[in-house]
Amino acid sequence: MITLNEAEAVDIGLSSVEEKNEDRVFQALDSLTGIAEDFLSENEEADADRVILSISNIAQAAVKEGMELVTINSVLAIGKLAKIAAKKGYGAVLKRTITETGKLGRTAAEGSFETGSKVTATTMMEIWNLSPPDKKDQEEMVAFSLFLRDIGATAAVQGMEEALLNAINCLGELGKKLASDSLETETISTLLLLEEIGTLAAEKYYDEALSSVALSIEDTGKISLKKKLLEAALQSQWALETLKVQAEEKALTNAPIVMEIALESFKFPELTETTEKTEKLQEIKELQEKVYSNL
Repeated sequence: MITLNEAEAVDIGLSSVEEKNEDRVFQALDSLTGIAEDFLSENEEADADRVILSISNIAQAAVKEGMELVTINSVLAIGKLAKIAAKKGYGAVLKRTITETGKLGRTAAEGSFETGSKVTATTMMEIWNLSPPDKKDQEEMVAFSLFLRDIGATAAVQGMEEALLNAINCLGELGKKLASDSLETETISTLLLLEEIGTLAAEKYYDEALSSVALSIEDTGKISLKKKLLEAALQSQWALETLKVQAEEKALTNAPIVMEIALESFKFPELTETTEKTEKLQEIKELQEKVYSNL
């Protein structure tokens, strides 16, 4: 296969998407991936960042043309570059890969790409695991969870239950990791987003998805209790109680039972509502809104 230079690859990638010439798009993406790898090996972070953005732009254009395989290929390419960036310690480039993958996941879900949505959410979790929490700032962590929320919520609206379940599982894994690292604000933020998706799952009568949300909240809450993150544990209880009512109102079969069993883990006298806790929830929601406005 002929290797293209960066400018040629970008031009051919975008024009081939318009022409729906999949083979030519793949050629352009392969060239851009190789170029980005070279930049990373030569410590040219800014150049690598620019190429990753070009790959993402081609993928975004591909979604509009219904080219799911191109989108998947692009996400996998960005995931590959993220691994190299992590090994080199390039935090800014790694952050770029998370942002662009998140945006692609959201767009893929909007385009009803079920496989593309699943691959993107899974790749996001793989990228997340490449660096420890102390290498991420709070807004980056919140942005990550918001992208997963968007993928799941959009999948629910589009009737893609498998993609919804995958996003819930990823968000649940994130919640457990944050709680394990004693990051209470970020854990609560994730629990709030799980509750949002749970509410949407109830509205859409997705019994399995709502049950999955309950299990994710329960697992995160249990870890929160173990780590003495009592406000996060309280949020887990609140979320389960709220979702249980919604599941019962929709007469779902399994979710109310799962919620009831999950709630047994959080019936502790110290878990009581206070004005201070309510104010903290409001602060976290405002943080989410601030971060989301920049995504």
